[in-house]
Amino acid sequence: MSRLYGDKEDINSDKVKDFFNKRANKDLESDLSIVLFQDKENSEQRHEEEKKVLFDNIDVTGKKVLEIGCGIGRWAEALHDKCESFLGLDFSEDLIEIANSTIDFENCNFQVMSATDIKVDDLLIKPPFDVIIFSGFLMYINDEDMEIIMDEVNNVGSENMKVFDMEPVSCMETRLTLKDFYSEGLESDYSAIYRTEGEYIEIFKKLNCTNIHSEDIFKELSDHTETKYMFFVVE
Repeated sequence: MSRLYGDKEDINSDKVKDFFNKRANKDLESDLSIVLFQDKENSEQRHEEEKKVLFDNIDVTGKKVLEIGCGIGRWAEALHDKCESFLGLDFSEDLIEIANSTIDFENCNFQVMSATDIKVDDLLIKPPFDVIIFSGFLMYINDEDMEIIMDEVNNVGSENMKVFDMEPVSCMETRLTLKDFYSEGLESDYSAIYRTEGEYIEIFKKLNCTNIHSEDIFKELSDHTETKYMFFVVE
């Protein structure tokens, strides 16, 4: 197990996928607990708080929305009655199975697809997309793959696209990487990259956008000294 500071260490994407597939098949109180890592009550509260952040900063009314790393599809349920259409992509077959079995809205679709290999011709909803969402997803992406994903976003986004990301980040001067780190709360080895705010801003500069807004959120809920939650709006 490793807690690595500063160094740009890769994490194993196959292990990340296996982690979430196991979470999907674990006997948990709520589907939200699969992706929010908390008990039913706290997961539901957290989801409501995250919805408010998104609604306060992004207008999806009549827009085509793409979520990359959609997990169980929780954002589709929140946005389906506002957006024109919603497409969720995830590389975890088991998470997409949950999304397809629990969410049934005519304008929402989910499919198994890697963020680093978006096959445009195979997408169930065709680009361009007006709003692209990441939610606690980029922390599982290595630097080299991040370059690919930003290119993918530019390829499927509309001329006036907005990108919304809500992510745990390092509140230190350097990034923190957890590599096969055993989490007692999750009862599993866990890997993730907590980049700094500055690193994310440099990443988002690669998008076909001109403005990047970032802001801390959930300050009162965080008891961590090394990480915090932030959202980014890129437009």
